[in-house]
Amino acid sequence: MSFKVHLIIISCIVIVVLLVWQFMPHSAAPVPDNAAMKQTYSIAITHASWGLNCKNTAVNSDNSREAFLNKSGANNKLHADNVLSQVSHLCNGATSCNVKGDETTFGSDPAPDCNDKMLEIEYRCFSYDRPWNVKSATTVNISCEQPAK
Repeated sequence: MSFKVHLIIISCIVIVVLLVWQFMPHSAAPVPDNAAMKQTYSIAITHASWGLNCKNTAVNSDNSREAFLNKSGANNKLHADNVLSQVSHLCNGATSCNVKGDETTFGSDPAPDCNDKMLEIEYRCFSYDRPWNVKSATTVNISCEQPAK
Protein backbone atom coordinates (compact mmCIF):
# COMPACT_ATOMS: atom_id res chain seq x y z
CA MET A 1 0.00 0.00 0.00
CA SER A 2 1.08 3.49 -0.69
CA PHE A 3 1.73 6.29 1.74
CA LYS A 4 -1.48 8.06 0.74
CA VAL A 5 -3.62 5.04 1.62
CA HIS A 6 -1.98 4.76 5.03
CA LEU A 7 -2.53 8.45 5.65
CA ILE A 8 -6.23 8.20 4.74
CA ILE A 9 -6.75 5.16 7.03
CA ILE A 10 -5.02 6.82 10.01
CA SER A 11 -6.95 10.06 9.44
CA CYS A 12 -10.24 8.14 9.46
CA ILE A 13 -9.32 6.36 12.70
CA VAL A 14 -8.43 9.67 14.37
CA ILE A 15 -11.72 11.26 13.27
CA VAL A 16 -13.75 8.29 14.57
CA VAL A 17 -11.98 8.36 17.95
CA LEU A 18 -12.55 12.13 18.29
CA LEU A 19 -16.25 11.79 17.45
CA VAL A 20 -16.76 8.93 19.91
CA TRP A 21 -14.95 10.86 22.63
CA GLN A 22 -16.99 14.02 21.91
CA PHE A 23 -20.33 12.25 22.34
CA MET A 24 -19.43 10.17 25.39
CA PRO A 25 -21.00 11.35 28.66
CA HIS A 26 -18.40 12.90 30.94
CA SER A 27 -18.86 13.00 34.69
CA ALA A 28 -16.83 15.18 36.97
CA ALA A 29 -14.74 13.22 39.45
CA PRO A 30 -15.33 14.17 43.10
CA VAL A 31 -12.57 16.25 44.63
CA PRO A 32 -11.05 14.38 47.60
CA ASP A 33 -10.61 16.15 50.90
CA ASN A 34 -7.18 16.53 52.52
CA ALA A 35 -7.65 13.50 54.75
CA ALA A 36 -8.20 11.30 51.71
CA MET A 37 -5.06 12.72 50.04
CA LYS A 38 -2.82 11.59 52.90
CA GLN A 39 -0.55 8.93 51.46
CA THR A 40 0.98 6.12 53.45
CA TYR A 41 3.73 3.78 52.36
CA SER A 42 5.11 0.60 53.87
CA ILE A 43 8.50 0.40 55.55
CA ALA A 44 11.17 -1.89 54.09
CA ILE A 45 14.21 -2.37 56.36
CA THR A 46 17.46 -2.75 54.38
CA HIS A 47 20.11 -2.73 57.16
CA ALA A 48 19.99 -2.87 60.95
CA SER A 49 22.96 -3.06 63.32
CA TRP A 50 23.28 -2.66 67.07
CA GLY A 51 26.53 -1.92 68.88
CA LEU A 52 28.88 -1.48 65.92
CA ASN A 53 30.08 1.78 67.45
CA CYS A 54 31.48 -0.10 70.49
CA LYS A 55 35.11 -1.06 70.68
CA ASN A 56 35.94 -4.75 70.97
CA THR A 57 37.63 -4.95 74.39
CA ALA A 58 39.36 -8.26 73.67
CA VAL A 59 41.31 -6.81 70.73
CA ASN A 60 43.93 -4.07 70.59
CA SER A 61 42.18 -0.68 70.19
CA ASP A 62 44.29 0.10 67.09
CA ASN A 63 42.59 -2.73 65.20
CA SER A 64 39.12 -2.50 66.74
CA ARG A 65 37.32 -1.75 63.47
CA GLU A 66 39.01 -4.70 61.77
CA ALA A 67 38.01 -6.91 64.70
CA PHE A 68 34.34 -6.18 64.03
CA LEU A 69 34.72 -7.39 60.46
CA ASN A 70 37.02 -10.30 61.31
CA LYS A 71 35.22 -13.54 62.15
CA SER A 72 38.15 -14.67 64.33
CA GLY A 73 37.60 -11.73 66.70
CA ALA A 74 36.60 -12.39 70.31
CA ASN A 75 33.07 -11.01 69.86
CA ASN A 76 31.42 -12.41 66.74
CA LYS A 77 28.10 -10.69 67.56
CA LEU A 78 29.52 -7.33 66.47
CA HIS A 79 28.92 -7.46 62.74
CA ALA A 80 26.87 -5.48 60.24
CA ASP A 81 23.15 -6.34 60.18
CA ASN A 82 23.37 -8.26 63.46
CA VAL A 83 19.73 -7.30 64.28
CA LEU A 84 18.34 -7.14 60.72
CA SER A 85 15.93 -10.06 61.13
CA GLN A 86 14.45 -8.74 64.40
CA VAL A 87 13.98 -5.18 63.10
CA SER A 88 12.58 -6.45 59.80
CA HIS A 89 10.07 -8.59 61.68
CA LEU A 90 8.98 -5.59 63.79
CA CYS A 91 8.76 -2.96 61.03
CA ASN A 92 8.42 -4.37 57.50
CA GLY A 93 5.00 -3.64 56.02
CA ALA A 94 4.06 -1.08 58.70
CA THR A 95 3.65 2.64 58.05
CA SER A 96 5.47 3.61 61.26
CA CYS A 97 7.56 1.74 63.77
CA ASN A 98 9.43 2.37 67.05
CA VAL A 99 12.39 0.13 67.82
CA LYS A 100 14.06 0.27 71.23
CA GLY A 101 17.71 -0.72 71.30
CA ASP A 102 17.88 -3.10 74.27
CA GLU A 103 18.13 -6.78 75.20
CA THR A 104 14.36 -7.07 75.57
CA THR A 105 13.94 -6.30 71.86
CA PHE A 106 16.96 -8.15 70.44
CA GLY A 107 17.74 -10.92 72.93
CA SER A 108 21.44 -11.22 73.64
CA ASP A 109 23.63 -8.14 73.97
CA PRO A 110 26.34 -7.98 71.25
CA ALA A 111 28.66 -5.91 73.45
CA PRO A 112 27.79 -6.26 77.14
CA ASP A 113 30.74 -4.12 78.26
CA CYS A 114 29.62 -1.16 76.13
CA ASN A 115 27.09 1.26 77.63
CA ASP A 116 26.72 3.57 74.61
CA LYS A 117 25.58 1.12 71.92
CA MET A 118 23.97 2.79 68.92
CA LEU A 119 21.09 1.25 66.99
CA GLU A 120 21.59 2.02 63.29
CA ILE A 121 18.74 1.34 60.86
CA GLU A 122 18.51 1.97 57.14
CA TYR A 123 15.05 1.71 55.59
CA ARG A 124 13.06 2.63 52.52
CA CYS A 125 9.51 3.71 52.01
CA PHE A 126 8.32 1.90 48.89
CA SER A 127 7.63 5.20 47.14
CA TYR A 128 11.19 6.45 47.54
CA ASP A 129 14.31 5.40 45.69
CA ARG A 130 16.79 6.55 48.28
CA PRO A 131 17.36 4.88 51.66
CA TRP A 132 16.73 6.75 54.91
CA ASN A 133 19.21 6.35 57.78
CA VAL A 134 18.34 6.74 61.44
CA LYS A 135 20.61 6.29 64.42
CA SER A 136 19.90 6.48 68.15
CA ALA A 137 21.26 5.31 71.48
CA THR A 138 17.73 4.68 72.80
CA THR A 139 14.67 4.33 70.52
CA VAL A 140 14.57 4.69 66.74
CA ASN A 141 11.36 6.15 65.32
CA ILE A 142 10.61 5.25 61.71
CA SER A 143 7.70 6.64 59.71
CA CYS A 144 6.62 6.40 56.08
CA GLU A 145 3.48 8.48 56.51
CA GLN A 146 3.39 11.51 54.25
CA PRO A 147 1.55 14.70 55.22
CA ALA A 148 -1.40 15.84 53.11
CA LYS A 149 -0.47 18.26 50.35
